[in-house]
Parts: sequence; structure tokens; C-alpha cells
Amino acid sequence: MNFLIWNSRGTRAQSFPALVHDLKAHYKLNFVAVLETRCSTKVSHRRASQLGFPNLELIDCEGYSGDIWCLWDSSIISISVIERNHQFMHLQVTGGSGTMWMLTVVYASPSCGSRRILWENLSRIATSIQGAWMVGGDFNGTLLHCERRSSATFQSSIDRDFIRWVETQDMRDVGFDGPEFTWKRGTSEARLDRVLINEQWWNVFLNASMSHLPFFKSDHRPLLICLEKDAGTVKPNRPFRFLAAWVLHDKFDEFVRSAWSSDMAWIPNIS
Repeated sequence: MNFLIWNSRGTRAQSFPALVHDLKAHYKLNFVAVLETRCSTKVSHRRASQLGFPNLELIDCEGYSGDIWCLWDSSIISISVIERNHQFMHLQVTGGSGTMWMLTVVYASPSCGSRRILWENLSRIATSIQGAWMVGGDFNGTLLHCERRSSATFQSSIDRDFIRWVETQDMRDVGFDGPEFTWKRGTSEARLDRVLINEQWWNVFLNASMSHLPFFKSDHRPLLICLEKDAGTVKPNRPFRFLAAWVLHDKFDEFVRSAWSSDMAWIPNIS
């Protein structure tokens, strides 16, 4: 199954439905989440129904923000909406094999105060999660300083509330193929869009991959999540993962200096 999550920055362009149809066909998409559609309630259902999926759930926008469209092919997957909010849609996904997992599509508000409410809501949801969980979308924040690049004198810093939530819930970045940054405007670039998973999700979908696709009439790249690779594909080694929140620990520098200078032979064989 293939999933696409994309901050499209608007859906009013006449060519938008044809573009989504092309993406669906090319990437064999079973599910698409469109964020920041900038469509009024009156227009949303008509526009979303043109995108080639028989099932859809919409969260209407508030002004120019807070709108999420989720569309899917029910012949491949079954989806139930558990909770709707202007910053997220929480779903239960069941695949053709009967595998059930939770998906939360996020469109985080640019407002720091609103994002804190988002982390509170996601923390609340986390208490009800018993198995695999994936959270993906536009978080409007970064976990590492290297995830932003700009020629501006003042640059936005990492989102510490975001880091704290990732650390507390023990979420993991699924990693990606393709260009590093998912958003670009002028000379500024950042990785604002990402997919986070819990350990149970990773254990269920061992061959899953995520790619940053090219820009398509938006300043955000779509995220393509493929749950399975073609038969016969060699399973890659899992990449090393670094949790950004570690650098905030009081003894982080001391630990790094100690580990770097020590004899590496002490590391146990855990294979």
C-alpha cells in the first residue's frame, strides 16, 4: 500500500485534479492526504470528489488554515475516522491482509501556542494507542538546527515543544530518500514535513520506506510512504537514528567526550 501526504498550498488551480490523478497512477496510491487546501466549505466537497478516490473525509478550513482532506481506495484499505480536529485527523487503518494500525495526519498551526495544544492532543491520543502508530504531515517545526537553511540574519530555531513530545512518546523518524528539505521559499529551506512512527509500527512494516518527491505547484514536497517493496528486493540495514532531544540533556557533552575517548572494544555484540 502506498500513502501520500502533501501540503498542496491550495487546490483551486484548474490543473490540480489532473495532477492528483497523475500522481495516483504513477505512484499507485491507495491513500492521499491533502493539507492547507485553502478551499471554502462550499467548494471543498466538490473539489475533493474530483480527485479520483471513492472515499473522503474533510476538515474544513478556518480562514486559510486548518484544512485536511483524506481520500482513499476502499477496495485496498478500510479506514475509520476516530477523531477530527482543525490540526489533525486521527484514523484507524485496516489493510487487505487484516493488519490494523493507527494513522494521524497533522497540519500544525504556525502559531506556537496552537502547536502546544496539538502536542497535548497527540499526547492524549498516545495513551489510547495499543499497537502500531504513524504520525505524518506538516509540523511547521523542526527537530534539528541542520533541518533549516537560510541566508537571513535571524533564523527560526528548533521547536523544543516538538522535541519534548517526540522524546516523551518515544517516536522515531522513519527516515527518507530524496532531497533533505521539504519546504522552500526564496532563500529559506526547511524540513517541515515528516513521518514519525512508534516501535510497534516499525516492527510491523519492516520494509516500509518514505520519499521526498519533487515540488508540484507548491512550496512543500509531497511525502510518499510505501509500506512494502517489490518482491525480491533486498531488505536494507536499518539506519542509525539520533534523537534530537538527547542534546538537551545536562550531561550530553560529558557523555560524548567520555564515549569518544574510550576504547570502543567495550561495546557488546548485540547482533
